[in-house]
Amino acid sequence: MTLSANPRHRWSGVGQALHWLCAALILFMLGLGLYMVEWVDDPARKFDLYQLHKTTGAFVFLLMAIRALWRLFTVAPALPQTMPRHEQILSRIVHLLLYGLIFGVLIAGYVYVSASTLPLPIELPGGYHVPNLVAPDYALSETMKVLHHRLAFVLMALVGLHILAALKHRLWDRDEVLQSMLPGRG
Repeated sequence: MTLSANPRHRWSGVGQALHWLCAALILFMLGLGLYMVEWVDDPARKFDLYQLHKTTGAFVFLLMAIRALWRLFTVAPALPQTMPRHEQILSRIVHLLLYGLIFGVLIAGYVYVSASTLPLPIELPGGYHVPNLVAPDYALSETMKVLHHRLAFVLMALVGLHILAALKHRLWDRDEVLQSMLPGRG
């Protein structure tokens, strides 16, 4: 059963929209995380950026959950027949790792915030809060902080690899892999 039939060599509009929205938000989150941790010294500004990072993270988690569920019931476009088998396998592995790392970074961040001894929940629009997963636990919070940061750096590297692979397909292989995810291309 499929929720959305993809033309043979293209992702559907839903797939493209989910991909690009998630990609933009994840790149924003990675950049914001790096910026607020490494370059912001003003405590008030840092606090505001952390709150934005946490709120956006909750939204990214929701979108990624929708995307993962949608992807389970959607057939991917066929890869080019000229694509070597090892590249096809590597493509599948990288995509699975991307999903796993994205969820890993998000969950580690959620546990990090939940276990924090500072009562600063993840705020949502309308005055709602995301409930904590665990009771305050300083050691757990610090462990999750380190894990969150390390996984984010691995995710950055994998996103870079993903982008380079898309460019390779377009510029070197001259196939339709990148175009299959670009909107408005028939």
